[in-house]
Amino acid sequence: MDNKALIDSLLSYIKELEKLITGIYDSEVYPVSFFSRTFDLAHKTLNDLHELEGSQVEAFRKQMEEHQALIRSIPRSPVKPHPAAPETIEPVQPAQPVQPSGNTEKHIVSLHEALEKQNLSDLKKAFSLNDRFYFRRELFNGDEAKMNKIISDLNIIHTYENSVAYLHEKLNWNMEDAIVGEFIKLLEKRFL
Repeated sequence: MDNKALIDSLLSYIKELEKLITGIYDSEVYPVSFFSRTFDLAHKTLNDLHELEGSQVEAFRKQMEEHQALIRSIPRSPVKPHPAAPETIEPVQPAQPVQPSGNTEKHIVSLHEALEKQNLSDLKKAFSLNDRFYFRRELFNGDEAKMNKIISDLNIIHTYENSVAYLHEKLNWNMEDAIVGEFIKLLEKRFL
């Protein structure tokens, strides 16, 4: 049975239970058939809930396998040991790059780079909490709504050049300013 059919049967059991319970609400003595039928409906409800839970567990398992396959498909970049790490730990060897056909070069993307690029597709996620406070105070005169509006507008602009032109037009920032440069550098990463 598919999930929608399970949910439909659960709803019908619950409606029937409601009718049965409502029917005995003002009674002093409850008929034996009431208990028999309610126990039967409760049992069917639990069975369908268990089956629904099982299908969800299976769906999550498949989703996890897909995520694991995606993570395994991303080539690893070399990991440099921390200077304070014990010398007995061997550094992870970098994955061997796939030899491309023709004259094109294959760029190996680390998981960190892939996640960072994904996060930068929404510029709001690219800012740390400190960045938000810093840029709001220094570039937007503390105006959170103005900063959010600019970032939302930047999210729908598809080129770096148009983004910078938009900032210049809307805010007339001095592009030589160091703080503006930090903001622009973060914006630039979005289009790499």
